[in-house]
Amino acid sequence: MENILNHLSKKLKINFLFYVLALILCKENKTCKTMGRFLKKLFGVSHDRLYGILSKSSTLLKLFPKLMVTIAQHFSKQKKGSLSIDDTSILKPYSEKLPGVWAIFDVVLGRTERGLKKVAAAWGNGDVTIPLEFKWYFYKAVVGENYKSKSQIAISIIKFCLKNNIKFQYVVFDAHYSTIEMIKFLQRMRIRFVAKIPCNRKIHCTGIFEQLKKHPSLKLFRNERSKRIEASYHDMKLYFSVHKRKDKSGEYNYMYIVSNIDLIAKNYIKIYDERWDIEETFRTIKQLLGLNQCAARSLEKQEAHIYFIFFTYSFLQYEKNKNSLKNPESAGRFLGDFQPEEAMSRITSFSETVCCFA
Repeated sequence: MENILNHLSKKLKINFLFYVLALILCKENKTCKTMGRFLKKLFGVSHDRLYGILSKSSTLLKLFPKLMVTIAQHFSKQKKGSLSIDDTSILKPYSEKLPGVWAIFDVVLGRTERGLKKVAAAWGNGDVTIPLEFKWYFYKAVVGENYKSKSQIAISIIKFCLKNNIKFQYVVFDAHYSTIEMIKFLQRMRIRFVAKIPCNRKIHCTGIFEQLKKHPSLKLFRNERSKRIEASYHDMKLYFSVHKRKDKSGEYNYMYIVSNIDLIAKNYIKIYDERWDIEETFRTIKQLLGLNQCAARSLEKQEAHIYFIFFTYSFLQYEKNKNSLKNPESAGRFLGDFQPEEAMSRITSFSETVCCFA
């Protein structure tokens, strides 16, 4: 970490902090132009300086992953956490020159838009959620033979976390990542996990080979709300559970969970629900910090913008805890009540104390 930081000029470090400040306080779109206009009034900082720091993306992209690791390690000393894996869309409907942009379905909007998709990992302990690392997911029509599935990308991210000594109790992910390849990798590495699994997957239990949704061992009776069994899945001994849950419309549905942790049935759903933290992270960094709004025309600059947002979100988590606030959005409003110089001072203090960013 220190070797990389020592190669950053004083000007680059200051511009780094200005970018973070603008992401928090600027009420317009989070582009270099609008953030620069905001900073120009306060500090005389032009949008050219902000765009200039994105132009240093090759240097910054060596720094950012290790910087996020340092932040997660800081919070992991206070309380143990888990690792969540998920993906999200970054909409770029008007981008014509950005590589990799493709038609993707946005779940929130409920329609198809042009954009990018990233697979990300977040470390969380219930008090804070720190977005750690991400990689692009490109459709096969875009990259051809270089295509990697979401679960393959997730495996590479987990390997990154292991290599950098990120401490986590287990990994949580949804059904898109519950592939045979992913589960075998986690078993081989002896990594504990809890994940949703499609109901049509077949398991061996009590001499019966059947889909989860049809297996008699997972049938719920009367007032039962959950049940757990041990079964064989592609020659792996795992735990499978079924959970009866009420949806938003008041209708009951059934969720199936797979894990290599021996727990009572209801505890699987408690752990799986921790995945909601990364969903909330995606929502906040889109609505508050402008995840979709960078207008840069290169993927490297887009990546740098995303890591700036990861760093900023982590700082808001720090302020939330320090000042007993409800959420990162509250922390953003809290900082908006200060003079910009005070907000800048707080960002500097965080970067020096938590991240060794002097």
